[in-house]
Amino acid sequence: MSIKLRITTRYLLTEQLKLTGWSLVGCAVVFGILPLFLALISGNISQYSPLSNFANLSLSALFFMLIFIIGILTYDNFKLFIQNGISRPTYFQARVFALLALSGLFVILNAIYYYGIHAPYLHWSANTALMRTGYSLYSHALGSQVWLNILASLCFNWIFYIGVGLTGMACGTLLALFGKWAKTILIIGVPILAMVLMWIIIVVMSRNQSTYNYTGLETFLKFLVGYPSHGEATTGYFNPTMPFITMLIGCGIIGGLAYLFNRKLRIRN
Repeated sequence: MSIKLRITTRYLLTEQLKLTGWSLVGCAVVFGILPLFLALISGNISQYSPLSNFANLSLSALFFMLIFIIGILTYDNFKLFIQNGISRPTYFQARVFALLALSGLFVILNAIYYYGIHAPYLHWSANTALMRTGYSLYSHALGSQVWLNILASLCFNWIFYIGVGLTGMACGTLLALFGKWAKTILIIGVPILAMVLMWIIIVVMSRNQSTYNYTGLETFLKFLVGYPSHGEATTGYFNPTMPFITMLIGCGIIGGLAYLFNRKLRIRN
């Protein structure tokens, strides 16, 4: 790693950690101090439980939003680094390295909170806690060793966070290519167009169930989620191989788009 790349990565990661810290402080205020204030003014202070509020936070949702928002924040740092002699490839590489480090940190922090605070507070075993995560379909795929399956779930979450961050980078870099009005139109118009398109697809498919055969599509989707090819499909025993591969391919594609958009970035007057 070159000196410029190391310095750029360190700067980006430091700024991102500051944003994360302030977000956690804000989350603590909302779920800690605000309920206390409401309990005081309503006279229900005896029912206030700081441990309950803290143990029922949703850090995974917070980290999900943060990793996407951090990815979107593109132009200001690009302008700063370009004006200080940092090339576009170096800036992009630094963003990727910072994303890898930050997403890994988020996975570790969320795991410590979820298995060390949230699950014990609710009197869940490690296996029960694992079965209540987004990885529940694959929670026994690696056998009866629950900690091995938890480790696999953390790797799964890490790749997912990386994909979300790269998606944010691609969206943020694409938006940075346009002016204010074009950017506004894209932000408002693209989600609306996507929802309309999804609605049309759903209507067409529901009205033509007897005309078209969707068995092939169903089989393909089952293959992507790791649906067992033999025997009964039981939660916890799906095959995680294809979801892992699919996410890695998706990360490669969206990362490639982000890199192409990054090459087109220019400083606006």
